[in-house]
Amino acid sequence: MLAILYLMLCLVYGISLISLCIPDVRRLYAACSPSKKTVSKIPAYIFVVPAGSVIGMILVATFNYYLTLILSHGIHSGDFCKRLSVLITFAVFVVLIATNLTLCLRRDPSSKENSSLPEYKNSVGNTLYYGICTVVFTIASAFLMFYTYRISGGELLAGFSTFSDLSPHTAMVSSFGVGYNFPTQYMHFSGDGIQYHFFFYYLCGMLQYLGLPIDWAINIPSIVVMVSAFELMGLISVLLFRRRASFAIAPVLVLFRSSLNVFQHIKELHELGIPAKAVAESILHSSVWYGNTPYDSWGIWAVNVYANQRHLMLGVSLILILMLLTIPFLRRMDIRLLKAERRALVKTFLWSREAWLWSKDDPMHPMGILLLSCLIVSVMPFFHGSALIALLLVLLVMAIFSESRIIYASVAACSVISAFIQTKIFAGTASNVVKFQPVSGFVMQDKTPKGTLTYLVTVTGLTLIIAIVFAIALLVRDLIKNKPIYRTLLALAFGAPFVFAFNYQVSLEMLANHKFIQISLILLDIFVAGALSVLLAPPVKQKDNSASEEENKGKFNKPVYILIRVATAIAAVILLVPLTATGVSEWATYINLNKNYLIVDTKSEVVRWIENNTEPGDVFLTPQWAMDRFYLAGRPAYYGHAYYAWSAGHDTRTREQIYYWLISGCGGDIDEFRRYCQEREIRYLIYDPDYYTYQYPEGVDYNAEFFSQNLQQVAYFSGEDGTIIYKIY
Repeated sequence: MLAILYLMLCLVYGISLISLCIPDVRRLYAACSPSKKTVSKIPAYIFVVPAGSVIGMILVATFNYYLTLILSHGIHSGDFCKRLSVLITFAVFVVLIATNLTLCLRRDPSSKENSSLPEYKNSVGNTLYYGICTVVFTIASAFLMFYTYRISGGELLAGFSTFSDLSPHTAMVSSFGVGYNFPTQYMHFSGDGIQYHFFFYYLCGMLQYLGLPIDWAINIPSIVVMVSAFELMGLISVLLFRRRASFAIAPVLVLFRSSLNVFQHIKELHELGIPAKAVAESILHSSVWYGNTPYDSWGIWAVNVYANQRHLMLGVSLILILMLLTIPFLRRMDIRLLKAERRALVKTFLWSREAWLWSKDDPMHPMGILLLSCLIVSVMPFFHGSALIALLLVLLVMAIFSESRIIYASVAACSVISAFIQTKIFAGTASNVVKFQPVSGFVMQDKTPKGTLTYLVTVTGLTLIIAIVFAIALLVRDLIKNKPIYRTLLALAFGAPFVFAFNYQVSLEMLANHKFIQISLILLDIFVAGALSVLLAPPVKQKDNSASEEENKGKFNKPVYILIRVATAIAAVILLVPLTATGVSEWATYINLNKNYLIVDTKSEVVRWIENNTEPGDVFLTPQWAMDRFYLAGRPAYYGHAYYAWSAGHDTRTREQIYYWLISGCGGDIDEFRRYCQEREIRYLIYDPDYYTYQYPEGVDYNAEFFSQNLQQVAYFSGEDGTIIYKIY
């Protein structure tokens, strides 16, 4: 199937590009880790495959999109334009893959710079461990995605907790897969460009166009980016803390978040005199998101968010890739400062050549890292704008303490320039998409220091506490042993989006800042996983009876050694319970709540008629639908569900008044109605009983008689509640 070939093209190109830019992943691993020995614990493909998948998808999709956009100005047939664009995209990237591989093969395989690095121990145990982890990550991700969005028996089933967010996403995917959304507009709010980061859904739309049903077209990329994020965060945790257990623990902490919610819920039920067994049954059978903080009832912190915002883990994956590429420069500056004389510290940190530029013979190949990083951030703005902002915040903190700062400056410049150009193309001006307005307190009701602390502990549970304590412990240990403190600095950088979320508003809706908090918590889970893995395998050694006293210094007798190992392992397990308890309860809610679905008929006659008898750019005047079979036809609505367009930055207040005027019949003036519709390219009106399910202001109602008398009826569907399609002009 062409869609699978398209995904394979993305994967192979991404891997070839990484191989070109990063000649030896082992050196990258060694430069990120406190010990070279870590290189032997984890294979190169744990970075290359997930990073290659994500990088390939964003670069191929971006090229494909802009090529289609350019071709659309000279080719009027949408289907031919898309076909030609796909063919050219395949041809170009096959050539690029061949070029990348040729350049890689021309390298000297016996490079001396890698001779000192240990080889990965490709044992059966290692292969099974990483293989089983990957399979488990994939199963969990697939269940999460398909459970709330799948086609069964010709019906699209969208779970109750996810259909709201998936409504505009479904419309956008269909607009590219079935329709021809060039120049691109928001499908619930036609004629006003687009201010929402939609490229992930363009990728899904191309997969639908190339043959996948819409559920698979959305779910497969969602699963790929989620598994990639899990692999990459596990990789970083292993590199930083040298414990393979953290590879499995880090994703578990994301899937089962830490919070006080479940404990507060248990307390409430217990105070009502409910027995313990009944309390457990009540929580595990609940179909309502529990919480005492604002918007908890929406499930904004629960695992539900990953099924809702399918592109979130794409943004997280890209952040993790950039972290892996830049951590070496953070560590190197620490090492330089440790080696520098006291009087030369300031010069080394601020004015030395290495602080800003890399050396010509740098074995890390910084030029390749710079090229790869700039390519990633250049296409990020409309894949996930919030993730790009979070990434820049993290990189800003890292840049302060890193060497080769020209890399950070170049990455920031590329991202800002690209964001400016793309927002100009899609939204007219950057101010329509993002505004940095100082606003404190996020969505908290009590913004006092005490209220803030209570909110943080309630929402994050032990995550922040353990991450901070562990980072401080690492700092003390590294200072005592005169080692680089880059891991503590990295924890500080990971918290930057969190701090930003409580002090700035970047969109119309302050609640949108929860993505910055979510990203910080995911990054800090790397440290929590590290802390738990260190407890499971503490850095203690057993005395060797045959060794000298000097060699046994700092080691423990066998009974003490065993006691320490058992005690710390028990502590890790005990901590894991409160760290994941709320997550377990929220998985139960997710499963129970989404046993109910919003059902959309994928075989609707209305959809087939629209696809066969109208043009992709024809705008429809419809009820204020959120999720409806109409959107499967890939056509734009003049005014769909208002919240989506409002939260995406569109002027819904003005549009709403015009919409009411239109459906009321423009005061009985059909000429005025047609004039305005022609201005906005509204060619069709759909009558549906859903018009009568909305509450309108006084004096506003759908004027069925006016439209039936003045417009040409072109289709009637008796089997779909008497839906009628009228042609306006």
